[in-house]
Amino acid sequence: MMKILYLFLLFTPFLVNSQTLCWKLEQSFQNSEIEAWDITPLGEIVYSKGGNLFKLDTNLNQAFTQSRKDFGLITKIDARHSLKALLFSENQQMIGFVDNTLAFQEGKVDLASVGIGYGTHVCYSNQTNRFWVYDEQNARLVRFEGIQSTVAQSEISNLMNITYSNELVSMIEKQNQLFLFYEDQGVFVFDYYGSLLRKFDTKEALNIYPTEKFLYILEKKDIIRLNIKSGVEERIALPQSDIIDLKVFGNVVYFKLTNGISKYSLIPQP
Repeated sequence: MMKILYLFLLFTPFLVNSQTLCWKLEQSFQNSEIEAWDITPLGEIVYSKGGNLFKLDTNLNQAFTQSRKDFGLITKIDARHSLKALLFSENQQMIGFVDNTLAFQEGKVDLASVGIGYGTHVCYSNQTNRFWVYDEQNARLVRFEGIQSTVAQSEISNLMNITYSNELVSMIEKQNQLFLFYEDQGVFVFDYYGSLLRKFDTKEALNIYPTEKFLYILEKKDIIRLNIKSGVEERIALPQSDIIDLKVFGNVVYFKLTNGISKYSLIPQP
């Protein structure tokens, strides 16, 4: 009897918590041509479209715009450092940095010049002068320190032997942990020095987004909020269909749709 009671108490929080949150639509922004996007630490949105960069304020009104046609197609924006957002162009194999008005800072990084065979993903490290590059050609992750750095500060080699996949969907570093998401294999978490810490199975996931406390897992009809420390999951039905990506800022979730971006708050169920 005590064992049954223990199991009930163990699983009841999961069942209750999954019913206590609901969505509140804050704002939405219509644009079907967004190529890459991210949110800043101030809750602003930076996105690219047709060779131009745009910044939206917290009410999703346009604040800045700059032409970036000379940089090539922007395939990744990492705006976690609001005064120095990182841009990546896969077809140009180039990394650049822009300030909070979207003007270019310092120089650019040609990936070939730092020994990268072919980069397909990049992301910031926790410090503004450090960034990771996924070298698909050589199945490795390399961390550099500053745009003048030509020598890797850290490297994770032979990734195929760990992930059994070369189809990386996304990567992001949080709290000195690097999260790699493979749609067919799950999420692999590495520490700052390149050692594998753990793996999350996410067979139905379309994309993921880690925060300090949670791993948000986007599925076709639901979002799972996984407590990274305790392992407790909360499954919440998505507020609308055709969601293809997400970012999280506090209790606010930004959803990338086929026709724009919607900003929702996760609030207690009334």
